[in-house]
Amino acid sequence: MEPVKLGTGWTQILLEAAENVRSGVRNSILNRPSMGVQELKDLLDAEAQQAIRKTLKDAGEPVHVISEEGDYSIGEGGPYIVADPIDGTTNLAKGIPLAVTSLAISETPLLSGVQIGIILDLYTGEAYRAEIGRGSWRGGQRMAPSGPKLLKDALVSMDISKGHPLEPMKPLIQRARYLRQYGCSALSICHVASGIMDAHVDLRGGLRITDAAAALLMLKEAGGVYILNGEMNGDIELSRGSTMTLIAASNPGTLEEILNNVS
Repeated sequence: MEPVKLGTGWTQILLEAAENVRSGVRNSILNRPSMGVQELKDLLDAEAQQAIRKTLKDAGEPVHVISEEGDYSIGEGGPYIVADPIDGTTNLAKGIPLAVTSLAISETPLLSGVQIGIILDLYTGEAYRAEIGRGSWRGGQRMAPSGPKLLKDALVSMDISKGHPLEPMKPLIQRARYLRQYGCSALSICHVASGIMDAHVDLRGGLRITDAAAALLMLKEAGGVYILNGEMNGDIELSRGSTMTLIAASNPGTLEEILNNVS
């Protein structure tokens, strides 16, 4: 399939969409505090999806949208937008300040075609952005990952859950100095790109491309590295059904040490 060349202005369109999500979900949380967690999660997801769809429709550009909440097209043809309206919905509904909107735009239906990524912190309003060949930015500051570290000195985030064995992760858990679990993959990967974390590991095989597309561009543009489904800087189809294992690291040395401590 021939790549669809992006027009100008897409960074601003995606940022506006993310900011509209933040405005909408903040109002929902403030105005409906008595809801149950699941009811509030459903409401937040629906309102976030609606905010993105309206922003893209108002922009007047044809796009295919691949979203965690459902796929749709606006107009005929156009590039591919990969959206997770809220990554960390449970956190948001429970008042845990770790939730973002993640948006990426691609010239092809593959991760390798992603040209722009926007991630907006729904609590702080801080924006992370990346453009292919132009680096990654956190607010007005260029992002750079941390330097090589031994695991005994490293801060590692990971995603684990019931129903998935811990055995492959045990050596890593035992050897890393500090461990964190955000429940928000996009933010975890951004924090590797910006040097806050040294690595992020998810070996469950269920991480969705909608969660990771924008953040992986940020990591790559910042100078970090990752292994996706066992392949260095691997590629994957942009679809709701696309899932992965992921090891994202600040540098090749840290990545190699993690590989030596997982199975």
